[in-house]
Amino acid sequence: MKALRVPPMYKCIGLVDADLLDNGTRHPNLALLKIAGFLHDNHILFELILDSNIDLERYDHIYLSRVFTFTKLPKFYTESIGTINENKFHIGGTGFYATIESIKEFTSCRNDDMFKLEKDEYLCTLRNYRGGHNEFGINMACQMPYYHLYDAYVELQVKKGFKREKYKDYLKYSIGFLTRGCIRHCPFCINKLEKTIVPHSRLEWFLDTEKDEKNRRVRPYIYLWDDNFLAADYTIWKPLLQELIDTKQAFQFRQGLDERMLAQSSHGEEMAEMLSKARYHGDFIFAFDYWRDRETIEKALKIWKKHNPKKGTKFYLFCGFKLTEKSHDKFYKDIWELFQRIRVLMSYGCVGYVMRHEDYHKYEISNLYIQIARWCNQQQFYKKMSFWEFIYRNQSYWEENTLKIKDRPALKSFQEFEEDLKNGYYGNGDGQVKMCLPLQTVMKTLERFPQHREELLDMFNYKMVNLINPKLWK
Repeated sequence: MKALRVPPMYKCIGLVDADLLDNGTRHPNLALLKIAGFLHDNHILFELILDSNIDLERYDHIYLSRVFTFTKLPKFYTESIGTINENKFHIGGTGFYATIESIKEFTSCRNDDMFKLEKDEYLCTLRNYRGGHNEFGINMACQMPYYHLYDAYVELQVKKGFKREKYKDYLKYSIGFLTRGCIRHCPFCINKLEKTIVPHSRLEWFLDTEKDEKNRRVRPYIYLWDDNFLAADYTIWKPLLQELIDTKQAFQFRQGLDERMLAQSSHGEEMAEMLSKARYHGDFIFAFDYWRDRETIEKALKIWKKHNPKKGTKFYLFCGFKLTEKSHDKFYKDIWELFQRIRVLMSYGCVGYVMRHEDYHKYEISNLYIQIARWCNQQQFYKKMSFWEFIYRNQSYWEENTLKIKDRPALKSFQEFEEDLKNGYYGNGDGQVKMCLPLQTVMKTLERFPQHREELLDMFNYKMVNLINPKLWK
């Protein structure tokens, strides 16, 4: 029984996805799904709180999770601090400590958060039906998620006019970790202090088997949140990958796979070959976070493309870390390295996906990151247009559809645009046309770095159809 909402006359346990209430999220919160599963096993009434204006008296306990540090905590929680109602809240999640700089403090918070629910005083009064060492209390690795937790939220959004398909991440996926841990120590990552990779959950512990009236799986796809699956020991990743393949269900490692392992592991060829035979969901996702890894990435790409010449391949491109308002040299280096990584990916027929650290907001021309992401993260633009063409198309589209200017070309080279600029077409005076924000941002960047003008223009004109080179892998 789904039990989307608990009738208001009954008391229950409240579950709060703080990120959902504040910013909205694309994915369900796995910790909350597992708490819901544990409560469901024990026949305890619970519901996902979807309104910031709630009566706290309805809830005996409230479990609040926050993934992102920039998420604002709900008013009903902040106003409870210092009152008797504060005792109802059980809070946790990476959003409470991810940006702590003190290694000692971060380690303490991380260790506390990872095991907080298994030590939770209330949960430890309830029976564990899913295995593990304890008869009472939740075992987060073994606990089956309750995948209907977000049904009420989806129904509300559909009633507002949104398409149900928009919320497929809440409806069509079994979600879990097969392994936990990493070996890379990336300073921006929540796993920066991890040293090993160990098995975590068995696939059967989170693989949903529910069928619909036509005997089809309700959740036909598998999402895996593993930190660095391919860097695990051969005796770990190989049988787990084979098990995934044997399910014949489409799966995806949502946080990406470490493509460097194809070049660095003696089993790199086997990794690429096994993945080539898998029923993978969507693009294969890897990461190209550091320009210094370019030689390893290219070596791995040759192995990958040998076995997967036609498979969609996407790379996360991390940027914007540790910027300040006036860190001009650091900003230029970061933008330069971002475009160089894009150039390498284009030459191998791969797409990029720009992942911005929150620090990018601090720089005075932070909007350039937004425009690069708008271009790069939408494949229909990335594959057919250079960054400059995308920027100018923003301008010409605005002129055509908002300003109602007729007979303007959809695309112009930068040199042709400069002629318009010299001839007084753009400006704020009578008869002049204002530049849209994307174009203003590009001009501000060129003005800020006149010594790099030609190099910037060259990078802005990188185009996949011109750079792709199958000879690199054939």
